[in-house]
Amino acid sequence: MTGEALHDLGREGARRAKQWLESTSRVDACWVNPDKGAAQKLTFRWPEGGHSFSFDLGGKLRYGDFDGELFYAEVKKYSVVGDLNAHYKAFLAKCYVAYLEVPNFADHFMWVSWTPHGTSRWATLTSAAEVRAAVVAHASRIFPAGADPAASVSEEACKAVSDRLWLLILSDRQESLVPSVEHLGLIHSHELRKAMTP
Repeated sequence: MTGEALHDLGREGARRAKQWLESTSRVDACWVNPDKGAAQKLTFRWPEGGHSFSFDLGGKLRYGDFDGELFYAEVKKYSVVGDLNAHYKAFLAKCYVAYLEVPNFADHFMWVSWTPHGTSRWATLTSAAEVRAAVVAHASRIFPAGADPAASVSEEACKAVSDRLWLLILSDRQESLVPSVEHLGLIHSHELRKAMTP
């Protein structure tokens, strides 16, 4: 697949992930890369090497225990596993960097994919140990040259990222089981009336 085709697929995946997340009525995915104004909110710099990275989506959660909390999301619209495991490891390292840079804005990190991966390790994919291993694997982008990656990793940050991780696996058919715009309007109206009731 060409680079442009991959970009098109990425944009389509981000749009569909946004639509599905917002259909839960609990998400306002207001930043979509590369929409105007979104890129600067979703882009971070690797501490070393002078390069940057960005998440695909971001926004805030609504209602209940997560009301008002912010999230960053990475979206992979793949039909086969391919290199998803490597992408996921990079995603964990990005979450670590983002958490260290803006801990008060990094309430949740969502991995959204149409293909499951790492199923033999599913129970540990969001563990602090998995985050730590990803950070060590990307040490050259995070720690100064000559630093011992194993000794430089913040265990506290790995645990914080682990606690904030979500794994969401979608499917084309599942996307058709979402509430209509009219039903979502009723939910939001109900929540607004609840919030205004003394």
